[in-house]
Amino acid sequence: MSEGIATILEARELAETLLDGFLEEVAQIDDRLILGVAANDLPEAARRLRDDERLSCRYLSFVGGVDQVDYMEAIYLLRSMEHPFLVQIGVKLDRKNPVVPTVTHIWTGANWHERETFDLFGIRFERHPDLRRLLNREDMDVFPLRKDARPHRPLRPEWRWDQEPPLRLPGEPPRRKRS
Repeated sequence: MSEGIATILEARELAETLLDGFLEEVAQIDDRLILGVAANDLPEAARRLRDDERLSCRYLSFVGGVDQVDYMEAIYLLRSMEHPFLVQIGVKLDRKNPVVPTVTHIWTGANWHERETFDLFGIRFERHPDLRRLLNREDMDVFPLRKDARPHRPLRPEWRWDQEPPLRLPGEPPRRKRS
């Protein structure tokens, strides 16, 4: 454990002090400290969490997106080798134009995470060194994990089941004889 931080409550107090003026929301769920910041404040807040000796969130374990229907959200999960809890930063973004500054200059491991989040949710990361699609085709105009993404293929009529499902498949032995 890090010197000075024994519990997540102490970490919460320290984060509130460190990020004074940046925080829009603070919560705690089990061993997760949840911090909400504005998009423009993200790089400075992330740098403060990384560089503070007591919190020492030097490991970025995940960057992802969430489609909340009314808005998009970029999620950052940070870890420290000194304490056992997780720090989560959430950034609420405009649904029509989801843009957030990149954190690749703070954690180089954010590069592929941000590319994947862009590819699947359409969240653009300003000043990212190589923001292009990672999993899907470049000419694809849909971001697959958004709730408004339309399916690429029609639902085939033979996939529908209009009757009561059978108790067992044809040729399958009764349940008593299977075990």
